[in-house]
Amino acid sequence: MKLASTLGYLPVYLAAIGLAAVLWTRPILLTAIYVALSAALLSRWHTKGDLAFYFVPLVLGPAGELLPILGGAWSYSRPQALIPLWLPFAWGMAGLFMKKTAEGLLAKEGEAS
Repeated sequence: MKLASTLGYLPVYLAAIGLAAVLWTRPILLTAIYVALSAALLSRWHTKGDLAFYFVPLVLGPAGELLPILGGAWSYSRPQALIPLWLPFAWGMAGLFMKKTAEGLLAKEGEAS
């Protein structure tokens, strides 16, 4: 994978962050947008590795937040069940973005050799 194609995903990642900043008070709408965005991303990137880097963070990210939340380390202002509905999808997209960024950086590094 080339770095340029990886950077093409950056606007989507930044949009997801921007959407969370603007729509966090409307969790159903934000969740629906994140589900649609996730489906679009997974329709493009759906190797076994891509799916793992999406679904593992989707599950383990929020699960890893639950214990600190229960311990009082932090809380979300409008959680539906300790966490916002949209949070697992944000974790999944972030995991996929990290994978694609790493692949792009490593491909670029390999081209320089």
